Amino acid sequence: MRITPQIIAHRGGGGETLENTRESIGYAFAQKVSRYETDVRALKDGTVVLQHDAQLTTPWGDPRKVGELTSQEFFALRGPERQHPISLKAALEDFPTLAYNVDIKEPRALPGALQVVNAADAWERVVFSSFSSRTLAKLRKSHPGAQTCLSPVEVVQAFIAAHSASKRHLSSAGAFAQVPLKWKGITVVDRVFVSWCHSQGIKVEPWTINEETEMLQLADLGVDAIMTDYPAIAKAAINARSAYLP
Repeated sequence: MRITPQIIAHRGGGGETLENTRESIGYAFAQKVSRYETDVRALKDGTVVLQHDAQLTTPWGDPRKVGELTSQEFFALRGPERQHPISLKAALEDFPTLAYNVDIKEPRALPGALQVVNAADAWERVVFSSFSSRTLAKLRKSHPGAQTCLSPVEVVQAFIAAHSASKRHLSSAGAFAQVPLKWKGITVVDRVFVSWCHSQGIKVEPWTINEETEMLQLADLGVDAIMTDYPAIAKAAINARSAYLP
């Protein structure tokens, strides 16, 4: 059975709209993406907001750091076309049918993010990720039912297991392998890796895929989703491919 990969809007589709803004969520929603990938950090007062970098230069053109700002200061920021910043709480509440991929960028954002997701009863539509294995371990321990991605260490373990003779089982709570197509010249996402992950009940969701040829190649490998800065382009490419499948 051929899999038609879902489309995940990386930072809301930062190649087509201003990343991590209220407007980008509306754009991704209109594109009917499967998930809106975002990053969260905590303001000075603890409010959890959508923001990738610690410094606000991108996307707001402000040299200050997100942790230095109060809610009043942060929500007064505007993008080049008057785009608005947004909190995780507002993102979940104002777009109640949209699924999210939430990357915890700093440990201090974790408690607030979990509180917000719990208050919105949004566990079924939020997938958590982090480059910090410690943060993911803490999240899984406090909320064992939460949907999580493999940690960087688990990705390495999965890659080794997939390409080893034993094809050993990976002991992990992560159900999503969000990985780069290549890492330091090594191809991570190949047919062997995808097949092994699927045998473990792990979905494969490569990032950040912005070339149409790569999107189609990955679709042919059977990946479950494609994370991209260009959701409209990805959607058109995948839909066109699906139209020609037997």
